[in-house]
Parts: sequence; structure tokens; C-alpha cells
Amino acid sequence: MNIQKLKYFIAVVEYGTISKAAIALNITQPPLSASIKSFEEELGVDLFNRVGKRMHLNTTGELLYERGKELLASTEVITQEINEHHQGQRGHVTIGCSTIANLTIIPEVVHYFNEHDIPITIHVKEGNAAYILDQLRHHKMDIGILRNVFNKEDLHTTALLSERLLVALPPSHPLSKNKSVTLEELKDEKFFLQHTTFGHGISDDILEECHLRGFSPNVIYWGTETLPMLSMVKRGMGIAFCPEAFSKLEGFNPPPLLELSDPIIHTKLNLVISKNSVKKAATEHFIKVTKEILNGLDTQ
Repeated sequence: MNIQKLKYFIAVVEYGTISKAAIALNITQPPLSASIKSFEEELGVDLFNRVGKRMHLNTTGELLYERGKELLASTEVITQEINEHHQGQRGHVTIGCSTIANLTIIPEVVHYFNEHDIPITIHVKEGNAAYILDQLRHHKMDIGILRNVFNKEDLHTTALLSERLLVALPPSHPLSKNKSVTLEELKDEKFFLQHTTFGHGISDDILEECHLRGFSPNVIYWGTETLPMLSMVKRGMGIAFCPEAFSKLEGFNPPPLLELSDPIIHTKLNLVISKNSVKKAATEHFIKVTKEILNGLDTQ
């Protein structure tokens, strides 16, 4: 099978038309059309149903598209590993995660690799759940570290760590000296909440619990990152919610962080990989080390 023609075929499927795919591939339409036709002739099958100038992927094309993506990913991994071997490296792994994971978990893994002289290079891309899952599906990331809960057939999710949800209060708040607080006591506060870009997130749990207690919170700010919210809470603008990891963050002086005693909400940190991804030794090693480190944190 011609890999270049397979790449062209996948591009046409993903961009929807020959013209859009040609622009993306930086080639003209006639050679691309000829390549697709030649590819079909080599395979001895039609991949598209053609009506006039319109092309619609048929069931055979759908099968080739799914399996072809796996083949391209495998080819890229092989090429990458050959280059790494030639350069004297053992591999690299690309991680998608939130800022807090990059500040807490990733440094522990890097420290472990350094201490044990493991020559694996870690590439980190910060982003929300929707971005990370898209990157995983297109094989541009090896691993995602997310808090969102979701169930998709093409993804494999493993729970890494369970943390209690804390409440951040302004330093001048009457309850800020307490060890814990109930959600009922916060019903008149101004809430800062995190957007849930995919699946079920922390904010969904909070909103559900508020409604169960008969009130709708006054949400004045929706954001994608917790650190800016905590900074605003510290200035007395409202309240926010965060996992326990923020209370252990080195070099950061947070506002008062109280336990949420009623309800008690736990948030899970999940490791996500694509089921269609080709397993690399570096990826497997990273996952193993991360699980060991987080298991140690979970028992502390």
C-alpha cells in the first residue's frame, strides 16, 4: 500500500472535499484527484460513491479510513523510534494536561527520570479536555491527564488519583478561619467556576449539589484555569473550588482553602490514551512511573 496515497485519501476524508484537501496539502486539485483514483485502482475497490462532482465515502472507504489512521500512526512511531535510536535516545512522550498537573505531577516524573538516568524526553502541551482529546484522537499526543469524566469507545481511561474538593474563600471572609464549610453556607456567595469543555467536570458536580439544596449559585465568572480564580478570590471577589493539589503547590500562596464538609466531593485525576494508538516503550514507561508516583501520593 502506498503510504503517500493513503495520506492523501485520509486528507480528502477529513477535509471533506478535494479542493479543501488540496489547499491543506499544498498541491493542486488535478494531481490529488488522480492520486485518489490511482489508489482505488491499486486496491481494486471504490472508496467513494460519486454523483457528478460530489464524492461520498462508502463503507469500504470508512473501513480504510479507520484502519489507515492506525497504519499512519504506526508508521510515524516507527520512524520516530528509528531516529531516536540513531541519535542515541531511548524515546520521547507527548503529554496533554492542565496547568496544575504540569506544576505538580510532571515535575515528579521528570525528577524520577533524572534520578534513575532514564533518557526519555517529555513534551508537555497544556490545554482543556476538548483540545487534549482531539490531539489524542489525531495521534498528536500519547497521553492525556484529565479530571473530566467521560465514556468514549475509542479512549481508554484509568483513574490515577482521588482528591477531595476544597473551597477557596477570601482572607477577610467570616468563615475563612474555619477548617471546613458546607455548601449551604455559601449559597449567597459569588461563585467562580471552571468550564467543562468535555464530559462531566467539577463544576457539574457543584451545580448539581447546589440544586439538590434548593438554590442556584450566583456564578459571576467562568474560566478554564483555576489559578487565576484563586488569585481573584484572594482579592475578595468571590469563592472558588479546587482539588487538594492546590494546597500543596510549592511557591504559591493561595487564599484560605477549607474542606467542603457537606457534601464531600472527590475529584479523580484520569490518565487517557487512544485505544487506536500504537504503544511506544517510552509511553508505557511514563505511565508506569506516573502510576507509582501517584499511588504514593494517594497513600500519604
